Amino acid sequence: MPVETTLRLRNDFSALSALADATTNFLEEHQAGAEVVFAANLAIEELVTNIIKYGYDDEAAHEISVHLAKNADALHIRICDDGHEFNPFDQPEPDTSLPAEEREIGGLGIHFVRNMLDSCDYRREAGSNIVTVTKKL
Repeated sequence: MPVETTLRLRNDFSALSALADATTNFLEEHQAGAEVVFAANLAIEELVTNIIKYGYDDEAAHEISVHLAKNADALHIRICDDGHEFNPFDQPEPDTSLPAEEREIGGLGIHFVRNMLDSCDYRREAGSNIVTVTKKL
């Protein structure tokens, strides 16, 4: 039987630490291994940071929701926001063969998300961005 929780935060960088703590606590409470906890926190931090940094043109408070669902086979993470339409997985892969000082800025965090998780999906629905990532257990 799956276990689930939904974490909600404002579009404020100061909320990221509490989000990471809540994610870690939920996953450890439900016997997720260290690799899963690390991958989940990396993905959530990267995706939510991008939402906070680039998703809004105003200074108003916006809610971002992070839904975690763990079953015997996988951890599913769904992140929803009402920011600008943006598919983070539609961006080109960075050229990691180049030295860091020669690479274009940006894209490395999403590259890690793509490579540490087993599936990544984006859709726009009813004015919301919905990103779903899955990590097989």
